[in-house]
Amino acid sequence: MTLIKLNAVTKIYGEGATGVSAVDGVELRIDDGEFLAIVGPSGSGKTTMLQLLGALDRPTSGEVLFESTDMARMSDSELARLRSTTLGFIFQQFNLIPTLTARQNVEAALAPRGLPAAQRHGRAGHLLGQVGLAPRADHLPTQLSGGEQQRVAIARALANEPRVLLADEPTGNLDTTTGEEIMGLLQELWRSSGLTIVLVTHDRAIAAAAPRMVRMRDGRIEGDGPSEPVSAVREEAV
Repeated sequence: MTLIKLNAVTKIYGEGATGVSAVDGVELRIDDGEFLAIVGPSGSGKTTMLQLLGALDRPTSGEVLFESTDMARMSDSELARLRSTTLGFIFQQFNLIPTLTARQNVEAALAPRGLPAAQRHGRAGHLLGQVGLAPRADHLPTQLSGGEQQRVAIARALANEPRVLLADEPTGNLDTTTGEEIMGLLQELWRSSGLTIVLVTHDRAIAAAAPRMVRMRDGRIEGDGPSEPVSAVREEAV
């Protein structure tokens, strides 16, 4: 079943002759429960695409449909509700609150739901266990490695049981081994939960961990199909 569909979507920054088309006439369909990576070099439009998919920005023209509803026609309050209840976000910068423990960072994402403190505490602990971080729940971000901080960020993104997880260069600040561990965690979450995951990256080896790869350049999609094996991507890079 189609969950998200982009019809002739364009996003232009600036006006007139100085306008820049970050996304240019893109057509894309994402099915419910799918895991895909959008890959491309810097300036290819992949991050703008993620912002449009996540209702963080509106297209200049075209339609971004979520379950056949055009997000461009939704009010700001409707978009805010969609982001808080249906979409989860992971970023390259972990964006953890430095004065809060791992558990408290996850609990903070649950605060708008008005859950009792004990329920928030329990859910945060469960989510940290899911990402393999239960023993570090009471540590501050400065006491955690980069990979551990990203695991906290993933737990936080899952706090409100989203249907879609959007990840913007989630391994960008991590070494190769830790990045592969984070991708393995996302694969495991996808297989076990039925989440729809859309990941953007410049790294084709990271993108190859997703079953489907969408390749972007100059704001347009230049390829869309099954990912290449990770081993083949690495051999090509050597």
